[in-house]
Amino acid sequence: MSNEINFKNFWSKKINYINNIHIDYNIEQTKFSKFKNIEFYNLTFNSYDNSKIYAKYIKNIKFRTKYPNRPIPILFYFHGYPASSRNWLEKSAFSSLGYDVVAIDFRNQGGLSKDNGNSSPSVFGHLTVGIDESIQNMIFYKNILDTLLLSRIITSFEGVDSNNIVTYGASQGGAFSIIFAALNKNVKKCISLYPFLSNFKAIYELDNRNNAYTEFTHHARWFNTKGSNTKDFLNNLYYIDTINFAKLLKCNVLFGISNLDVDCPKETQQNIFNNIKSNKKVIVYKKYYHENIPSFNDEVVNFLLNT
Repeated sequence: MSNEINFKNFWSKKINYINNIHIDYNIEQTKFSKFKNIEFYNLTFNSYDNSKIYAKYIKNIKFRTKYPNRPIPILFYFHGYPASSRNWLEKSAFSSLGYDVVAIDFRNQGGLSKDNGNSSPSVFGHLTVGIDESIQNMIFYKNILDTLLLSRIITSFEGVDSNNIVTYGASQGGAFSIIFAALNKNVKKCISLYPFLSNFKAIYELDNRNNAYTEFTHHARWFNTKGSNTKDFLNNLYYIDTINFAKLLKCNVLFGISNLDVDCPKETQQNIFNNIKSNKKVIVYKKYYHENIPSFNDEVVNFLLNT
């Protein structure tokens, strides 16, 4: 059996598992949610392993009032590494385009979601958590399952269009935008800017001390000095590699590449894009690093409104 088939079978089983577990969540309107056109909610849920996961949820009241018989599409916003769902303002902008918006905090990063396993909140180190053990101990694997469970929760809400989902993110968020879209057949549009979590085999052989993959260098120096564990943990990483998820995409994709990027090197971004087989558009920003790219925001608006 090929690696690609193994990959598909692995994640098909995980989707089936998440689709059959009990949903347990709590949603509360925020104290500052006092507007006519929009409502803000804090959402917490118990994940598959009883970890407490947090997400922001923005409900578009104006759309529901104007189109009472039309379900509203949903935009899933994924944040960068290591951060959080951040402020409500930028997500409200997506709501103004006609979406309900949901933004998860990934486990043990800068937000409110906490891992119930062996790891603790930290600034970095998430990439190598559980890397020498089984994939079930890897925190990025857990984050993927969290997003699948969150999707079940959000699509159960009254008035949402579970068949019209959009994903958005940059860096780590760009990776999860692709990952989530690959695992959810109801995603119609995927937006990804300089995605993280890719091309692990090639990245591991490089000197990563100055980019987002620096954890690999430290791990090798301390725990894999002679390289004896490399094969095993690269096998674990294979199942969270954005390149492999990119091959599964069926939706329309807007992709941004930062040409001078040293955090997520251009070559890794390009490899992800090259493996996308669905309808896709790429913009290469030749003089940008791993940073805010204002003109990409204009591309996003056009993609959401006109594609």
